[in-house]
Amino acid sequence: MNLKKLTALLLAALLLFGTLTACGNGNEPSTPSESAATDASGATEATEATEATEATDPTDPTDAEEDELGVTTLSNYAILEATPHDENMSAAIAFDADGNPVMTNAMLQFPYWLQFFNFMNQYGMYAEYFGLDSSMPLAEQLSMTQGRTWEQYFLEEAARDFLQQYALYRAALDNGHVLSEEEQTVLDDITDPNGSIATGAAEAGFDSAEAYLQDNFGPGVDLQDYYDYVNVYLTANSYYTAIMAPLEEAFEADGETALRAFYDEHAEYFATTPIRMVNNVSVRHILISPEQDETTGAISDEAWAAAERTANELLAQWQQNPTEDNFAALANDNSSDPGSNTTGGLYEDFDSSTMVAEFTDWSFDPARVYGDTGIVKTTYGYHIMFFIGQTETKGWVEAVHSKMPDAILFELCDAYPVTFDFTRVRIFDLVTLMANEDAEAASEETPAP
Repeated sequence: MNLKKLTALLLAALLLFGTLTACGNGNEPSTPSESAATDASGATEATEATEATEATDPTDPTDAEEDELGVTTLSNYAILEATPHDENMSAAIAFDADGNPVMTNAMLQFPYWLQFFNFMNQYGMYAEYFGLDSSMPLAEQLSMTQGRTWEQYFLEEAARDFLQQYALYRAALDNGHVLSEEEQTVLDDITDPNGSIATGAAEAGFDSAEAYLQDNFGPGVDLQDYYDYVNVYLTANSYYTAIMAPLEEAFEADGETALRAFYDEHAEYFATTPIRMVNNVSVRHILISPEQDETTGAISDEAWAAAERTANELLAQWQQNPTEDNFAALANDNSSDPGSNTTGGLYEDFDSSTMVAEFTDWSFDPARVYGDTGIVKTTYGYHIMFFIGQTETKGWVEAVHSKMPDAILFELCDAYPVTFDFTRVRIFDLVTLMANEDAEAASEETPAP
């Protein structure tokens, strides 16, 4: 696939807000990554893209991940014809709390296709391993997020980004924030007939900057649409930097004191996270996982009951010799957690943001003392727990520090909510257009027999 050249159009760190999850449904979509996901027992399991795509059926509501934004409203948003300001491109698709339109389909084309191009530029030929065939319409392919096609996946990412950008943009306006001279120059450059976009368009062989934009984002956009989008983005990014800078300075100067104050000031947000301002702990556990149906992967009530019986029997067996060494031996012999069943079930020095809620609640109970035991049920099975103790490590410090941007955006998105009407969304199908162009080019290069 011949990807578009966007060097003159891409802004530095354009996808900055894609790493933040404070707006929208808060559920991070499945994205291809070599990072590992920590399960309830602390074990790590690498995410396999092929398994994710094979197990997903976007038409099956039992498979779908929660869709609070509504991107699965339509199964196909693609159109193959568009002109600037036509009925589709001028349609308002996002509205503020007062019902005022804040985004049109024309504006949507920019964040949507930047998400796609960023993905392709990052993974290139390896995109197919994540189930993305760049020669096929995106609405016809399953993505790594359960219940989403690739079209819906990129739409969800673009919508999430806009929720955050718009909240920051409105907060900037309400607080009198203005762009720096350098930032204003970047914005003005868009409509400057001698600016970098116009120059880049000419160098690329286009008659105008608008033609250049349309080649990259579809024939339904114009310079004003791009200006409007970049204005929101640049203002949001500028304001984000302005509000985060003093917070980082306070953290550098006062450390824990500044973080405790921030935690208290944003108590509503931190009530939604597992972070607790307490030292790390160490525990041992034995995981008894219920048996799954070999065909469906389902777990029956009988399987859960059997796992619970096994957990209680092992706890009773340990109580005959209630030592930590005996618990460790039982863990090595019986635990189904591959991350700890060779280390005596040990999870050492972890903070309160690491494990799932039930595991965390038991481990970080303030009344907990050495040798406490109990049985905890999570989605992974029954955990026989043994409490070792609190450590000197304060993992909450970095955990709270890393969540500062999310806490800020959480409040701003609540103050400046945006609602999408996905029944009105239309996306010009650049993938099909480019696939057709590639096919035509290939046929022209093929000599006649």
